Amino acid sequence: MPKKYHIHTKAMPLNLDYVFKYRIKRGVNCINCGRCSKVCIYEAHKRGETDPRKMAEPNTVVCRNCFRCIQECPRGALEKSLDKDFLNIGGTYWKPDMFITLWKQAEDGKVPVTGAGYRGPFTGPGFDGMWTDMSEIVRPTRDGIHGREYINTSVELGRKLNHLTFGEKGELLSKIYDTVDVPIPIIFDVPVDYMSPNMKVALVRAAAELNTFIALPADAVTPDVEKQIGNIIPRFAQQDIEKYEGLIKKARVVALEYGDAPAADLPSIQNKIKAIGKALIIVRVPATKNIADTVLKLTVAGAEIVHVAADYHGKGINGSADSQPRLIKDIIRDVHLKLVENRIRDEVTLICSGGIAMAEHVPKAMICGADLTAVDLPLLIALGARLYEEPEMMLLLPDGIGKIPGRTIKQRIVNLMGAWHSQLLEVMGAMGIREARRLRGETGRAIFFDEIDQETFGQLFKNREA
Repeated sequence: MPKKYHIHTKAMPLNLDYVFKYRIKRGVNCINCGRCSKVCIYEAHKRGETDPRKMAEPNTVVCRNCFRCIQECPRGALEKSLDKDFLNIGGTYWKPDMFITLWKQAEDGKVPVTGAGYRGPFTGPGFDGMWTDMSEIVRPTRDGIHGREYINTSVELGRKLNHLTFGEKGELLSKIYDTVDVPIPIIFDVPVDYMSPNMKVALVRAAAELNTFIALPADAVTPDVEKQIGNIIPRFAQQDIEKYEGLIKKARVVALEYGDAPAADLPSIQNKIKAIGKALIIVRVPATKNIADTVLKLTVAGAEIVHVAADYHGKGINGSADSQPRLIKDIIRDVHLKLVENRIRDEVTLICSGGIAMAEHVPKAMICGADLTAVDLPLLIALGARLYEEPEMMLLLPDGIGKIPGRTIKQRIVNLMGAWHSQLLEVMGAMGIREARRLRGETGRAIFFDEIDQETFGQLFKNREA
């Protein structure tokens, strides 16, 4: 049995002003009794360092909104109010609470704890409309992050065989393809436009520490990161293959930006790349209207790995103005089922990206049919980025991010992935699944709200809709 994969987290505050859901204020009627510091297990309240007779200003960063201090204050001197910035960030998909969750996960690498109770809707668009089967959570064999049993979160990149062929004398006739093992079903795919030089170096080093990959445009693979080429996926277009021969020779995995060329041209393109080096080839395609047919053709043509990229809020790209763009959840299911119907699903590795905003989206994307996911915006949000969806997408990085030490940035990314890995283990343990590969396409272990809604109420309102 291989050694358990473990991510080493370490508390790493970022000294930048950030958004918090609530702001705690201490009123003038505070008598400095210290009752709040005694009842707060998160240490949001402490006595002043210079004058311990007085209480210091509340630390909103560590507050988990349990309201214990508010209830226990004998003078009613504490007040919590919604932060104005909190109400403005995000939009219809990226909810304000997501930003706080990602920030806290990057802070300490732990699953966030809240004490105010669950008050949100039980369903929503995209992955929020999926519920996973947690029936194993009541069994004594449940493992999760506690380490009593072995749970394998690794996946393989590369083309596989759905069967083996042997000769008359028992010799293996099938060609065994090269694969690369990734210990966590997540790679990085950060938009390089938003990365400062220190961020790029830190993200590459974080990918190396986690033993995963980061996809970068080939021209962004500069000498300061090229020594980590084993964890970098250089991305280039077909016409630039010769330009980046040096990188292709060194890389373990490369990504081809696939344009409008017919799938029949893929074998010659791949052969051209394979003649330079031994790297596995990812074919990156946008999640357009006919993406399932496109992926099928590419797989038949010999694609090893296909990366289906949706937009930043998990919707299909280039949808017509009069139609509702499909969500990545449904796109991946269609692609997966199309490959299953044609009996070639095991011959290709499927990566999905776009709208992977929270830790639980990773196993849900895999249940829909992906082998692994590519994460982008959460990595920037962990470093203090703010995203605004309306009236148009705008991503703002905090002032001073270029001066933050690289080791701080790296550790926050490692912390974020540590928290996501822990939650992946929790989901798999509660579902009774011990191999991440078994998550792929396990839709029978999930409930989709739109399907049960249609099954339950579809016939009832059928005539009314007509």
